[in-house]
Amino acid sequence: MLWLCIQFPKLPLEVLTRAQRDSTQQTAQAVVEEQLIVDANRNAAGRGVETGLTIATACALCADLQLLQRDTQREAQQLQQLAQWGYSFTPVVSPQAAGSIDAGDSRFACLYLELSGCLKASGGLQPLLQQLRRELHQMRISAFMGLGHSPSAAHMLSQLPEHRQWLREAETPPTTQQWRQWISFSPSKLLDCDNKTIAKLYACGIKRVSQLLAIPLSEVGSRFGRGFVDYLARLNGGRHDPVPSYTPPPEFHSELFFPSPLDNSEQLLFPAGRLVRELCQQLQRRQFYCQQLRWKLDFGQRGCKVFSVETARPLLDPQRLIALTRLQLEKLTLEQPIQALTLTCDRLLPMDQGNLDDDLFGKDTQLQRSHQLLDKLKARLGHEALSGVTLKESYLPEQAWASADTLVLQSGHQKRGHQLQPLNAPRPTWLLPRPDRIQSRDHRLFYRGEIQLLQGPERIDGYWWQHGRHGRDYYIARGEQGGLYWVFQDLTSEDWFLHGVYA
Repeated sequence: MLWLCIQFPKLPLEVLTRAQRDSTQQTAQAVVEEQLIVDANRNAAGRGVETGLTIATACALCADLQLLQRDTQREAQQLQQLAQWGYSFTPVVSPQAAGSIDAGDSRFACLYLELSGCLKASGGLQPLLQQLRRELHQMRISAFMGLGHSPSAAHMLSQLPEHRQWLREAETPPTTQQWRQWISFSPSKLLDCDNKTIAKLYACGIKRVSQLLAIPLSEVGSRFGRGFVDYLARLNGGRHDPVPSYTPPPEFHSELFFPSPLDNSEQLLFPAGRLVRELCQQLQRRQFYCQQLRWKLDFGQRGCKVFSVETARPLLDPQRLIALTRLQLEKLTLEQPIQALTLTCDRLLPMDQGNLDDDLFGKDTQLQRSHQLLDKLKARLGHEALSGVTLKESYLPEQAWASADTLVLQSGHQKRGHQLQPLNAPRPTWLLPRPDRIQSRDHRLFYRGEIQLLQGPERIDGYWWQHGRHGRDYYIARGEQGGLYWVFQDLTSEDWFLHGVYA
């Protein structure tokens, strides 16, 4: 097996600041937890602020330092989102949360990806690694990587600068012998164990893993415990190294936090575009689609506002989705500054042939332009402003249709299965909600004057098995002023009714 470990050393800071446009122009910022500096950006680090300093010392070194409280819940959500992103490359993914500062655990959050099954589809090792780095850079997530035959080996080698440099140029995975050489070359301080064990190794003069592996396992177990021996066996490939497998939820959820709250809806377009592009990348790679984007504007303790962007058909074009989101944002009046922007797609559906564009070259067809118009109308006027008509399976004209929540346009290539088709018969543009009785005297019909039958009859007969017979003979009739009507005679009562008016 071929495992890749991706560590995220700046995640505590980046979940709070990655929404900013230009990192080089940021003010000095640092993340704090338990009165200690957990992480700092480049501007703060250039002025001496580093991990482990107290807040007082950091502020003395940098008077204008902006302090951000660590949000472990946002970090966990971002790690889950990164795991969902990794799942779009390989089905074997395992996220590992960062260590707790209270327990003295300084491990970074990381992601394990098993790559042996996806190298060929990605064009080889180096193209895959380049794509991973490029997309992480687009998400404004810092990372360093390590490659190993087991998760433990990949985690340790990801901390070795020489291995990371080799990984940037490698075209093929190393052999088992090369892996063992990398592991033996590694310093003992990179072993995934507590500080007490590391101190004990250095006290024994063991500064390289090769020195440790040269000692008989019985002596290693007596000095460092059975658990440490098991870890060495997993590290060296002598024992299976299981990690919990990740199963992605059938939804997409991503959030951007603003250290300086935004008070203008136009400022939301850039972070909204970033979230939409992340969504489209994952949906396209996993062959899913969604037709509703749910945006949440978080005002902190002052509540939130939610609005939706809906599409008439599956759409994976980020530019069009951003344009629809812009139309929604233009209608909003922000009464409070926005502290976070969240994009959620609650339901992801598998893409099938019927959802794909029919045009081979991806050009806009008339149907696609119609869908775009519907999307823009819904974004501008609201979902409730549009409604449509759908067919129902009924003999009676007044029961053969129903109002739909939205307009649905069908392409010429219909899906297989039972479908209702409209009758190829003249029907009025305006159908009355219920038939209206008209007068009949001496075999003559009167509705706003006398009317003449022009065409018919067309017999519609049914529902005799439910509530008695509904037998009707329909005619097209003309009124005195030239209007055309759709009338019928009830075959049971022999009464006449007006049912519709032609345009």
